[in-house]
Amino acid sequence: MTRLSSLLRATIAILALPASLAAQGGSVAGTITGLGSQDPIAAAQITIVGSSQRTVSDDKGHFRFTGLSGSSVTIDVRRIGFRAARATARVGDENVRVSMITNPASLEAVVVTGTAGAQTRRELGNTVSQINAADVVAQAPIPSVTSLINGRAAGVVIIPGTGQIGSGAKIRIRGISSLSLSAEPLLYVDGVRVTNAQGSGPAVQSSFGGGVISRLNDLNPDDIESVEILKGPSAATLYGTEASNGVIQIITKKGRNGAARWNMTLRQGGNYLSNPGQYFPDNFGMVGSTLTKITYDDIEARHGKQFRTGRQQELEVAVNGGVSALDYYLSGNYQDAGGPEPSNNMHHYSGRFNAGLTPMPSMKISLSTGVVSGPTRIPAEGGFGGRVWTIYSMAPQNCTDRYKQCYHSGLPSEYDDLYRMWQDLDRFTGSLRFDHTPVSWFTQRLTVGADLTNTQDHVYQPRIDSLVAHPSFGSDALGASDVVDGQTRYRTADYAANAMWNYSPSIHTTTSVGGQYYRQSFHSLESFGSVFPTPGLSSVSAATQNFSTAESFSEDASLGVYGQEQVAWRDRLFLTAAVRSDQHSAFGKNFKNALFPKFSVSWVISDEDFFKGNGMLNHLSSLRLRSAYGEAGKQPATYASLRTYTSAVGPNGTPAVRPLEIGNPDLGPERGKEIEAGFDAAALNDRIGIEVTYYNKKTADAILNRQVGPSIGFAGTQPFNAGSVRNWGWETLVRGTPYRGDKLGIDMSFSFATNDNKVLDLGGQSFVSGGSFVRHQVGFPVGAWFERRVLSASIDAAGKTSNLMCADTIPGSGGKEGGAAVPCASAPMVYLGRSVPPVEGSFSTTVTAFQRFHVYGMLDFKNGHKKLDGNTRVRCTVNSRCEENFAPQNFQNDAVRIAEIYSSRTYLDFLITKANFARIRELSASYSIPDQLVQRFARAQRAEIAISGRNLKTWTKYTGTDPEGTFFSGSRGGNTSWEQTVLPQSQQFLATLRLTF
Repeated sequence: MTRLSSLLRATIAILALPASLAAQGGSVAGTITGLGSQDPIAAAQITIVGSSQRTVSDDKGHFRFTGLSGSSVTIDVRRIGFRAARATARVGDENVRVSMITNPASLEAVVVTGTAGAQTRRELGNTVSQINAADVVAQAPIPSVTSLINGRAAGVVIIPGTGQIGSGAKIRIRGISSLSLSAEPLLYVDGVRVTNAQGSGPAVQSSFGGGVISRLNDLNPDDIESVEILKGPSAATLYGTEASNGVIQIITKKGRNGAARWNMTLRQGGNYLSNPGQYFPDNFGMVGSTLTKITYDDIEARHGKQFRTGRQQELEVAVNGGVSALDYYLSGNYQDAGGPEPSNNMHHYSGRFNAGLTPMPSMKISLSTGVVSGPTRIPAEGGFGGRVWTIYSMAPQNCTDRYKQCYHSGLPSEYDDLYRMWQDLDRFTGSLRFDHTPVSWFTQRLTVGADLTNTQDHVYQPRIDSLVAHPSFGSDALGASDVVDGQTRYRTADYAANAMWNYSPSIHTTTSVGGQYYRQSFHSLESFGSVFPTPGLSSVSAATQNFSTAESFSEDASLGVYGQEQVAWRDRLFLTAAVRSDQHSAFGKNFKNALFPKFSVSWVISDEDFFKGNGMLNHLSSLRLRSAYGEAGKQPATYASLRTYTSAVGPNGTPAVRPLEIGNPDLGPERGKEIEAGFDAAALNDRIGIEVTYYNKKTADAILNRQVGPSIGFAGTQPFNAGSVRNWGWETLVRGTPYRGDKLGIDMSFSFATNDNKVLDLGGQSFVSGGSFVRHQVGFPVGAWFERRVLSASIDAAGKTSNLMCADTIPGSGGKEGGAAVPCASAPMVYLGRSVPPVEGSFSTTVTAFQRFHVYGMLDFKNGHKKLDGNTRVRCTVNSRCEENFAPQNFQNDAVRIAEIYSSRTYLDFLITKANFARIRELSASYSIPDQLVQRFARAQRAEIAISGRNLKTWTKYTGTDPEGTFFSGSRGGNTSWEQTVLPQSQQFLATLRLTF
């Protein structure tokens, strides 16, 4: 809370700056509205042309500038989804009205990510996905940043791990490019690199998984103005060595000129599992000599409700305003969220203070700061055990067991009492940016900032003497405490300069140079002790046995410089070339600088004379053709290139060292090379917009590991650059306004993306293991499922199987199925499918009636991938709870399944099953209360009420509990899709009240 106090003091100090900062002069004020509907447009970016002054329109579309000189000014207005607008206003005019035309494919939207300076979309040869976060949060239930991104950017796949509150998701942009390194994109907040760690926190999914908490979801969606996503090397070249997986830039809300405007948002609702019995199949067991069935309803009849409705409540208060020289945005948020399991809760306090100061017309100083703190409590699941685990394998024979009482192991409440796991968080992210325009043709900016994250992970097992004799808990009930203190530090310094020249009225050039320095470090200190002498103790020092401590530290640094040249012809044809040079501490000492080139072209062909009035083309409002080629990298793991040693005890107890990792002085980055091409078009008087992109990305020098001969003194493997992977596919985004009138408006959006993936080379090897039942094999997708596939079997009257026949492979294919069946005992592994969806998309629509009623819904889908149904594996092949385990003779028509269940987990292809699904992700209805009622009864300027739901309906044939559930990290996480007794995605309903004062 010290940082929060400091933030408040800084806020007071800045707000108390002398009034002399506000230059004396005239003012201009007015309203931004939509053409035709006259709906107010909020969050429009408004600038005075030729000045550094800017502001943002409020919820009613109002804006104000003060401190103006001269008799008139030109106002420039931009907003995502609208065509840019300009208007000339007389200084002193307080009733300026600027109308904006809807344009879903607007080429005038400004992009700041992946560019040397802010650029309009018409100048870019690559696609950049933009999400208007402020609008999305206002119309849909958005509990996290991953939820904000999901379904709103074609080619960006969100893969949740569990339905627990506070958990995160994996993000895959244009497929998987690496065989051994992280596939997560870089994350920036207001120009500063921040940690994007996935799977942090206590290892609640052990022993096969890990943590489930995502650092991306530390950010408060209510504080976000927009999100920009670069999808690959063709767009991310200027980010260099670490950007081949893409870049996500989060841009937070800023202040605006005018009187202070207060906004308050109150949310109340719940998180629950709708009809939880649907996730738990009927189980069987022998009670005496009788085959008996037990159902989820039986468990509830005996023990009551197994899952709760966890309360969700949130309070957000924000204020923004400013004068001509100063604008500010200040917010505070409290979130109290409970999940369907009683031991799943999150209590987060967050705050943000952003300010902009314009001490002179040629300079603007921008401050961005955010803090978040509080605990997240996560229950055991997956390989750890827990509520889902013990219910899923419930057994009728256990109903007479005084310990298990029909459950598989312990009672859910006993898991809650004995295994208490949580993460305490304290995080600060801040940046300071200087924008300077000393002369009209030269601009420069400097951004410095830091992301400081402190976590403390706890796994606390209190001593519970009544459970010591329990066969499922035993010595765990004697107590233990494991505490891990972690500190993650990211530091950024980023400089860019742009010089603009007009060689002729039709030719304009921009020369850009810049550089970035990044430094990141991680430090952890772990303490463990077990066996408390008496109940009530909790600290490690109170334990009596098995003491251990561990400390780790890692640090990376990178320095990159770049140059870029852009030539523009008649503001319609743009040619760009750039090159970046990087050094990184993870490179081997023999590796030289990494160079990454970039080339792009953008042609707004609809501005050409031959386009206008040309028959069929006349139906298009605008058409832009674009193409780009770029390269970016992925650095090796920290210290992977270094020869390392570890401490050991020598002869007679003397201190010594022993070899640990051999390293590789020639190790360099993985290099992503991508070409993309596409077009953006608008039609029907800008009522419909479409973006189509084809991309082809090759990752060269992918890092592999080769076995080291023990005779050289180092055991294990050595990393080296040898592999290559290709990803290619199509991305389509269609946005439109089928109807817009005074009383009714309809807006729609549809996105669709494909991804094909293939391993091209493995340094001479045909395949390497990618995990359990998963291979990276030449000619097949990364993370492909390989197993023997049983085609047929014989079954007798008693249910005994024989004569198992499996699929063979086509000679020379490496694993493609074909030819006659062969005996399973000698059958090869065959390719069964890919683990990451090759097809994904979404459809959303908003209906507005009488400018007050709004109904919004989004359905998303993923298709073409397979998951390992670890639930059926545990239930039928490990714990023997299926009817097939006891009465195989009842399944004469499914001899293959019986044979596989009875194969002692030798044949498991029946578990690798299609995970296609479609889900109603978001649905909301809102009503804007008439202003006169609001002002009379609430003394506010505006009020809105909304009811919203999330994860409301799913269509799938997946045989497990949830087509989105998976281990988040660990040996069965990473790039594979393995689900086993994790909580399904929960449903959510919220009621929201928003007030503006």
